[in-house]
Amino acid sequence: MSKIQQLNGVVKTYAWGSHSVLAGNRGVKSSDLPEAELWFGDFPNGRLPVLAKILAVAQTLSLQVHPDRVQVAATPNLFSDANHKPEMLVALSEFYALAGIASEIQIIEAIDSMGTKSISNFLIPKIKNGDSISNLLSILLGSPDDLKLIPELINNLQKIANPSDRQGWTLVVANTYPDRLDVLATLLCNFVKLTPGQAVYLPPRTIHAYLNGVGVEVMAASDNVVRGGLTIKPIDLKLFLDIADTSAKNLESYLVVPENLVNGKTWNAPDLKLAELPLSQDPQTHLLTTETIAFVWGGEVLLSAAKGESSITISGDLGAILPAGRFEYSGTGSLWLASQG
Repeated sequence: MSKIQQLNGVVKTYAWGSHSVLAGNRGVKSSDLPEAELWFGDFPNGRLPVLAKILAVAQTLSLQVHPDRVQVAATPNLFSDANHKPEMLVALSEFYALAGIASEIQIIEAIDSMGTKSISNFLIPKIKNGDSISNLLSILLGSPDDLKLIPELINNLQKIANPSDRQGWTLVVANTYPDRLDVLATLLCNFVKLTPGQAVYLPPRTIHAYLNGVGVEVMAASDNVVRGGLTIKPIDLKLFLDIADTSAKNLESYLVVPENLVNGKTWNAPDLKLAELPLSQDPQTHLLTTETIAFVWGGEVLLSAAKGESSITISGDLGAILPAGRFEYSGTGSLWLASQG
């Protein structure tokens, strides 16, 4: 491809989305349906190796995993496409998530921080006696709360005058699923709080859930998702546990530190790359080493090929595919570039 091409974004209206965030970025009034994701890409039948999204998470998503290539190849009948699905998200607002399995010490601290003796007595002896994470998840995910642990958890958390972020989001999840033990599974995970510009990378097989916030995401062009809990949709707990990496990793191993560019920032992870270029009316240039998806947050941009062969104005749900090479840009807001790493 040698010319800039228009790329029409697609709004996905899932129940966990926002009525105002993506609509506001398009400059229109709040939508009747909750808008969760704005997709930029040609998935599922196109040639682009990545899919870019703007996410507006107003309600918690399911606890889920994505397979790696080996797992897809071994059991292709279980998945919707043949690709793996690593993901990287850069926060546009404060963004809350769960990512991977925490250390034993951190898990025990998280459980005790809930201030609920019955839950501590239920979980901590299992952990100290050597129960595996897979076994704990099999006990908790999708299971009815026959012991009435969650009402006690809700009651205790509601009494805390100044709850921590983790206590606050645990209460939200507990109120969403008050009759199931799913919320207790979240205490096994690293709790993530991103401020604008911070990023998290989720390799295939990583247990994760997005809780709240707005962010820009790039992922491999795949829709292979296996849900294990925190959802009213069907779960496949056996496949979830077969895929999931249940080894403990510290939170820092999932965070991506940005690199400064002359005219912006870039975040790099295995297979994935995101860049943010702040916009002004003064034209600037940027060099791309590979074909790239371009879209705008909070404004409008004029993109021009450096040799002047083509130009396009994009904003809202209108993006572009940029060829490798140098291009010129100017406008308002910020220009985002998503590509394979």
